[in-house]
This record gives sequence, C-alpha cells and structure tokens, in this order.
Amino acid sequence: MNGRDVELLRPLWHARSFVQAEDCRQTLKLWLTEGNYYVNNASPNLSLYVHSVDELKKCLSLDAFRFASHAAQTVNELERSNAYTKLTSWRIIQTYYSAYFAAHAILRFFGRSFSHLETGHVAFLKGRCQTEAGYTPVLPSSYYLISLSSNGRNLDFERHAESHKDLWKCFQNLLRELSSEALRLRAATSRCQALSNRFTVLGDALSNRGKHPAGNWLSMVRNEANYKSLHGGWFPFEKSTPVFSDLIGRVKDWRASSHDLGDPTSIGNDRERFFITAFIVVDLTLSIAWDYQKLAEKAGRRSADFSRLLRLSAAA
Repeated sequence: MNGRDVELLRPLWHARSFVQAEDCRQTLKLWLTEGNYYVNNASPNLSLYVHSVDELKKCLSLDAFRFASHAAQTVNELERSNAYTKLTSWRIIQTYYSAYFAAHAILRFFGRSFSHLETGHVAFLKGRCQTEAGYTPVLPSSYYLISLSSNGRNLDFERHAESHKDLWKCFQNLLRELSSEALRLRAATSRCQALSNRFTVLGDALSNRGKHPAGNWLSMVRNEANYKSLHGGWFPFEKSTPVFSDLIGRVKDWRASSHDLGDPTSIGNDRERFFITAFIVVDLTLSIAWDYQKLAEKAGRRSADFSRLLRLSAAA
C-alpha cells in the first residue's frame, strides 16, 4: 500500500493490537492457560473478561508478526524459484500459503485470532468455567475465531470447523467491516471512499466475483491445482498459463510495501488474477507490520526477526 493509505488505515487496527513495548513473550494460546482473566457467565459459550488488555495485545501482535514472517519467507522462496518459465503447480501452492499466512496475521492485527484449540486447552478452559462460573461450555477441540470485543475487555470465542475455508470466511467478514469503517475515518471523503473500495475489491477478488461467498477462492484454486492437476500448472503447460517472470516482475518490490497492484477483478486470466489477489493480501500484511514497527520505534523481541528476515532475503 502507498504511504498515505497506510497512515489512513492506522486507526482501524491501532486500538486492537498496538502496544509500544516489544518485550512480548506469550502466544495467545499460551496466554489462555496462563493469562490474567475472569470467565464471563456466557453459557453455553465461552467469553473471557480480560484484566490487562495490553498483555492480550502483546500476544496478538507477537502472533501477527510471526505469521507476517511466514508469509514473507514463503514469498522470498517463491521469488527465487526458477525451475520452469511458467507458473507451476508448486508456485501456485506457495503463492496460496503466503496469502494464507498473511490473512492469519491481518486478523490478529485487527484483534482477532483464528486458532485451533487442542484437547489440553479445551480441558483447561472448561475447568475454569466450571470452577469460576458454574457451567460447562460447549467447547470441543476445534477451530475458533477468538475476538477482542468492541468494548475492549471481553474475549469471545466463535467455533468453526475448517482450517482454510473458515479462515477465509472470517477474513472476508473483516474486509466487509473495514470497508464500512473506512468511510467513517477523519479524512477527505474521496480518500475514505478509495480506501473503502480497496477492501471491497479485495473481497470481490477473494470470492471470485461472488462465486465463492466465503471468500475462499484462493483455497479452491490451490486444492484444484494440488489434488486435481487443474489450472495448467503441470507439465506440459497450457499456453494460457502465465510466465512466472512476468508475474513476479509486477510485485518485485514486495518488501517495500509501497506499490498499488490495482483491481484484480479486472484481470481476465484466472491464474494471473489468483497471483495478484494473493499478493494484495500479502502486501496488506507487510504494510501494517512495517507501520506497526515504525510506531514501536525500535525492533525488539516481537518484530526484530520480521525485519531481519526481509533484510536478509533482500540481500541474498
């Protein structure tokens, strides 16, 4: 994203995950077993009252930077692959996972964690509910969207079933919210509308123009390339399969997070549209991460590895 849009976007994530201190040591899942909170009486669901919101934000931001690093490392490895001239099946898979990791990071920057709770986490949380609130929540081992509520104190749990489709569904919902919230920012109407439109367009691209309402089109392409040998990624390649050097050339400055990749919904070739849509998700992640680090002033335990990875990959 360009600098003006990054600055305009800042109020939408800042209150949900920003903490100045870089000394972040706990992941969110570790915090759930060690953190300082009360159990809300929200039978049959789970909701926690958070004593130190900053401690929770440290966990969310630490996890966000880790996922942002996963996305950047995957892109760097993709960028250096030169076995074939075409966009191969493996490059499609790598491109997908870079966006998948990026979506995880973005959710956390906006105060939401899409996480899998294992049996141990579930048993511990059920025990606290029974002891402190006198009820047993419906809380199987599964995927959950764990969200900091609008009042900034409650942590609410929403159960999901699938690691990929539901991740993108949650991400699509976030994009809709951001598109609406962007219109209420304190800036010129034209700037707010342009930012709002970015999120709307990305949501349209992720749903392949509404064909996949959950926003999981990237995942569908990955599955079809991986398990059904579709999308022209396997030798011998189709004529319509894009040349990889052309695609990577369009995003060659991805580390700087300073360019505009345009409207992917206007791209006719589905594999090119897939590639550019995925990189818009990655670009959004890196843009927020760079802005977060700038506000924190000095990289430390939380963000130093992210910065180091981008420096090393750029110099390699």
